[in-house]
Amino acid sequence: MRLLLFVVLAVLAGVPALAEVPAIPRFRIVGPADGLPSTMITAIAQDRAGYLWMTTGDGLIRYDGAGFKVWRNDPADPRSLRSNLLQAIYIDAQDRIWLALGGAGVAMLSADRATLTAYLPEKVPELSFGDVYAIAGRGDEIWFGMSTGNVLRLDAKGTFTSLDLAKMDDPLAPSAVYALALDDRDRMWIGTLGGLAYHDGLAAHRVHPDGDDSGINALQWVGQRLWAATDTGLRYMDPSGVWHTPSWAPMFAAGNRVWTVADAGDGEFWLGTEQGLWHTRPGQPPVPVNNGDSPLVSNRHVTTIWRSRHGGIWVPLHGRGLAYLREDWRRTAAFKQVNDQGKGLSCSLAPAARSGGLWQFDGNGRLLRYDTSSGALIQTGIQAADLGTMQITTALEDSRGKLWLASGEYGLSRLDLRTGALEHFSDEGPAEAALWIGEPGDGTVWAAYEQVIQQRDLATGRLLETIDQQHPHGLTEVVSPQIRKGPDGRMWLSAFGGMYAWQAATRRFVSVPGLKTDETLQAFVVEDATHLWLYRAGSLERWSSDGAVWKRERRIRSAEGFPAMDAYGLERDGVGRLWMSGPRGLWRIDPRTPQARIRSFGVRDGLTSLEFSHRCLMMARNGVLVGGTADGYTVLIDTQAPDVPSFTPAMRLETVSVQLADRRRMLPIRGGFSLSPDDRQLRINMRLLSFVDPMANRYRTRLSGFDTGWVDHDASGMREFSSLPPGDYVLEMQGIDPLGNASKVQTLEFIVNPPWWRSRFGIAVMVLVGMMLGVLLAAAYRRRVRMRAQWQLAQHKRELAEQASQAKTRFLATLGHEVRTPMTGVLGMSELLLQTPLDGRQQGYASAIQSAGKHLLRLVNDALDLARIEAGKLALDDRDFDLRQLIRQVVDLVRPSAEQKQLAFECHLDESLPRALHGDANRVQQILLNLLFNAVKFTERGQVRLRVLPLQAGGGGIRVEVSDTGPGMSEEQRGRLFQRFEQAEGGRTTTRHGGSGLGLAICRELAAAMGGSVGVSSALGQGACFVVELPLRWVSTPAPSTTAVARAVPPVHQAPLQLLLVEDDVTVAQVIVGLLQGRGHHVTHVLHGLAALAEVSARSFDAGLCDLDLPGLDGAALVAQLRARGVCFPIVAVTARADADAEPQALAAGCNGFLRKPLTGDLLAQALAQVLADDAMDKAPPETPV
Repeated sequence: MRLLLFVVLAVLAGVPALAEVPAIPRFRIVGPADGLPSTMITAIAQDRAGYLWMTTGDGLIRYDGAGFKVWRNDPADPRSLRSNLLQAIYIDAQDRIWLALGGAGVAMLSADRATLTAYLPEKVPELSFGDVYAIAGRGDEIWFGMSTGNVLRLDAKGTFTSLDLAKMDDPLAPSAVYALALDDRDRMWIGTLGGLAYHDGLAAHRVHPDGDDSGINALQWVGQRLWAATDTGLRYMDPSGVWHTPSWAPMFAAGNRVWTVADAGDGEFWLGTEQGLWHTRPGQPPVPVNNGDSPLVSNRHVTTIWRSRHGGIWVPLHGRGLAYLREDWRRTAAFKQVNDQGKGLSCSLAPAARSGGLWQFDGNGRLLRYDTSSGALIQTGIQAADLGTMQITTALEDSRGKLWLASGEYGLSRLDLRTGALEHFSDEGPAEAALWIGEPGDGTVWAAYEQVIQQRDLATGRLLETIDQQHPHGLTEVVSPQIRKGPDGRMWLSAFGGMYAWQAATRRFVSVPGLKTDETLQAFVVEDATHLWLYRAGSLERWSSDGAVWKRERRIRSAEGFPAMDAYGLERDGVGRLWMSGPRGLWRIDPRTPQARIRSFGVRDGLTSLEFSHRCLMMARNGVLVGGTADGYTVLIDTQAPDVPSFTPAMRLETVSVQLADRRRMLPIRGGFSLSPDDRQLRINMRLLSFVDPMANRYRTRLSGFDTGWVDHDASGMREFSSLPPGDYVLEMQGIDPLGNASKVQTLEFIVNPPWWRSRFGIAVMVLVGMMLGVLLAAAYRRRVRMRAQWQLAQHKRELAEQASQAKTRFLATLGHEVRTPMTGVLGMSELLLQTPLDGRQQGYASAIQSAGKHLLRLVNDALDLARIEAGKLALDDRDFDLRQLIRQVVDLVRPSAEQKQLAFECHLDESLPRALHGDANRVQQILLNLLFNAVKFTERGQVRLRVLPLQAGGGGIRVEVSDTGPGMSEEQRGRLFQRFEQAEGGRTTTRHGGSGLGLAICRELAAAMGGSVGVSSALGQGACFVVELPLRWVSTPAPSTTAVARAVPPVHQAPLQLLLVEDDVTVAQVIVGLLQGRGHHVTHVLHGLAALAEVSARSFDAGLCDLDLPGLDGAALVAQLRARGVCFPIVAVTARADADAEPQALAAGCNGFLRKPLTGDLLAQALAQVLADDAMDKAPPETPV
C-alpha cells in the first residue's frame, strides 16, 4: 500500500499555521457498547479528583475511564434524585456538584459523594417559578439562571436572594436566563433571551455587544475572551472590554447557533453548534470537524464541549456516545491515497526528494504531489496512462530528477519528472516486482527483488550486474531483508550471515569486518560515517567503526520496553531518535539517555491500524515520518512535534471490600480498618484518572511484609489477596498511564487480626493447657506404647488371616477349575454306563458314582461362589422373572426329597405378592434350595414349611420363611451357624448328615449382595425358622417364563447332525462324542486348532463344539479365524473355566453358545437345539407385512 499517497482535501478539518502534517483529527468514541448509560448528554464537568461528570436526560453519570456510575431517581428512595432530566451542572470550589433538575429544582451532591441535598420548589419559594437553566459560581456564592428570567444567588449561609434585572438603569425585560459566566475580573455575566448584563458584586449593568441587542444563547469565558452567541452570530469581548464580531459570525446565526466554545490552543477554538462541531483557524473561516475520513457529527446539536486539564477535549454525540480527542492530535495524520492500487499489501510510497512531499498518481495516470505539511494535492502537468494502473511496491526519486518505480505489471520503470517520459525495463528483470530501490551516489541505481539484485546505470538505465543464486557475487544467499546506502557511500545489504558491502573493483559483495553473524540482520539505518544502528530479533544495536573493524557500542533489548517482533522498517529522526515499525505498531526509541526512553504509537495516537506494511517506513527531509499500514492508510508523523508535557495523573482508590461467608463487605477506602481471621479475598480496586488511553493504563502495588517487590497489574486496576497472615500492613499503590506519567504513591493501612488462639489471651491459655498436657503426656506415652504394641500384634494377625483367606480363595478357584475337567469324565462316563445294559448291582454302582460326582460338583460350585464373593467379583444377573413360576420350580425340586423321608411339605404364597420381581432369579432360587434342602436334611419327622410374604405392607421386596420341626439349635450354635465351614453340631453334623458347611454362609453373602439379609430363630427341640428378606423391586408386567424362549426351540430329539468337536483332553472328548453319538449325531473329533481348520476346509458341518483352552491356537482365536474365513455354522464354546469373563469373550469371538464342564447329554442336546434354532431364525427371510 505504499507508493502513491493521496488525500481528499475535503477530509481535512483545518490546517494550523505551523503544523508539519495535515490536521486530520481522529476521535475515540465511548458508546453504549462500552457501558455508557445514556448518549443524551447535556453538560460535562470534571471534579477535583479527575472524574468526568455528565448530566443527561436519564440521570447523572460519572466516568473514570474504565467504567460508569449512575445516579438516578428511585421512587422508593427519597434520598435519590427527584428527576432524571438534568439540564446543567456546576462543580464549586469545595468540590460539590450542583445540578439543575427539570421541574424539580436543584440538587447538590456532597464532596464525599455520599449525600444528595435537594432544594425543592415547594421548600424554596424562589425556585417555584420555573426551571433552572444555568448554574455558575463566584467565591462562596452559587448563581442560578431561571426560565422565568430570575437570577438567584445562594450564599455560604444557605440563603437565597433574587436579582431583578428589570430594575437596572438599562433594564432587561423578564426572559429566560440561558447562560451564566464569570470573567477574569470576577464579574458574573448573565445572558438572557432579552439581552446581556453583568454583575460586578455591587450592581447589575446592561451591555450591548457590538451594538447588538439580540438574545443570548450561550456565554463562555474561554481563552481570555468572553464569547457570546446570539441569533445573529457569534461575538467575543477581549480582555480590554472591546467587543469584536468576526467576519464569519453570520455562519453561526439562527439555524447554526453556537451552544458552546472550547479552547483548541494556538489561538484556535472549538465551536459546538446546532449543526455539529466546528474548528476555527486564524485568518480563515471555521470548518466542520471530521473524524478521520468522515464527519464527526452530521446535523446534530453539540450542546457542550469539555476541555480536560491536559488538553484533550470531550464532545457528546447525541445517539452515538462521547467522543474524545487527545491533546497531541496534530502530531499524526492518516489518510488514504487517491488511487492506491496496493490496498496495503505493498508499499506504494513515493517520496518527492527534491520538492518535498509524496508523489501520487490518479486513476487517469496524472502525476500529483502531496504536500505532507498542508495536505494539498498539486498538479504537475505530467500524465501517462500506465501510471494509473500500476501497483507500486517501491519507488525512488534519484539525483538526476527521475522517478524509479517498481510494479508487478511493468517490472522496473522510470519517469522523467521534467519531460514526463515513461520507460519500462520489464524484459530485463524477474517476473516479480522489486522490493527495494536505492542510489548509492556512484552513478548507479540498485533494485533488489525476492532472490535477485540488479545494478543499473543511473543515466541510461542499462543493466550492469545481475546477482542471483547462479551468480551470487560473494553472497552465501541472495535474500535481502534490506538494501540501502551505507555509511561509506557504498551500497550495503543486510542478510543472513551479517552485513555486506559492494566492492566495485572486484564486482562482488564482501562481508563488512565485525558485522558477520549467524543471525539475520533485519534492518539498519546510518547515523554518520562511523556509526550505524542495526536490528536483529529482539535487539537494537549501535555499532561504530575505527576505520577497519565495526564494534558494538550499545545494545537495547526488547526487555527494556519494546516487543521482540520483526522489524518492517527502521529510521532515525533529526534529534537521533529511532523509529521502528512492525506487525505490532510503531515504536520510538530514544537512546540519548543511559536508560533508553521507549514509547509506542498506536490507535490512541491517531493510527488506523497497528500493523504496518513491509518495507514501508521512510523519513522525509522535513522531519515527517511516512509509513503505510496494512489497512491501506498512509501515516504521517511530525517527529519534531513536542510530546505532551509530563503531568502527575490522579489515582483514586475506588473500592475496598472483603468476603465474609457468602457476602461481600465494603471497607473504608481511607484505610484504618481491621480484618477478622474469617475474612477472605481482600479486594482493592484502583482507578487512574488519565483518559489518554484508559485501557492501556497500568497499575502496580506493593504490600509491606508480604511482597518482595512491586507487583504489576493490568488496566482492571484490581489487587486481590485470598488470605493474609495476621499483622499490620501498608499497601502502596501507583498508576501509570500509556505515556509513562505516574501518579503519586498512595498508601492503605490496615490490620489483620489473629485468631483468638494467637492473641495474647489465647497464647496464655495455650501455655497453661500445654503445661497440663505435659503432665498427662508422660502417663499417656506408656499407655500409647502398650496400645501400639497390641495394635501391631492385632494388625499382624489380621494380615496373616487375610493372606490365609486369599490363599484359600485362590486354592478353591484353582481346584474348581482343575476338578471340572475330570468331573466331565466321571459324570459323562457314568451317564454313558447307565445307558448300557446292566444288572441291578451294576446299575446301583453306576448310579452311586453319578450321585457322588454330582455332590462333588455342588461342593466345588459352592467353593467357587465363595471365592467370587471374597474377591468381590460376584456379579448379579438382574432381570424380570416370574415369582410364582420360580417358587413352583423350587417346590418341585424339594418335594420328592421331603416325601422320601415321609415329611409333610407345605408351601404358602401371599395373595398380595406381585406376579413378577426384578432381580437375579438363579441366585434367589439358590438361596431357597439351600434353606429347604437343609430343612429336609435335618428334619427326621414332622414337616417343612415355606411361606412367601411381601417385605413391606405397601409393596416392594419379599420375605421368605423356611421352618421345620427338626432338632433346633442352641444360642451358641446359632452364633456360628453362618460361618464358613461351620455346622450346628460341628463334626457330629458332618458325620451324620454330610455337607461342607458353606451353604448357609453363601446364602447370607448372596442375600447381602442383593441388599437383603438372612436370619434364624430356633431353640433346642423346637425346630428352626430361617427368614430371608430381599428388597427386590416389584414389576407390574409378568415376566416371561424362565423355561420359555422367544423363539421356538426344536425338540431335543433331532435329526442326525454332522458335528465338529475340538477338544484336547481325550477323556472329555470320549465323553462328549459318546453322549452325542448316543443321540444319533456324527461327531468328528480333533485335538487342536490347526486340525480343526483342516477339517473345516475339507468338509461341511451342521454345528461345532470348541474347547476354549486349546494348546497353541486357543479356542477363541480359532473361532475368530473360522469366522474370518466365512465359516457360518453355529459353534458352542466348552470350557472348565469358572471366571465371569469367559462367556462374554467367547461370544465376542464369534461363538453362538456357551457351556461349562462337566457336561451331560441333556445339556449338549439343549445347547445344540438352541444355537441351531437361532441360526435358522437369523437365516429366515423377513416376513412381508400385510
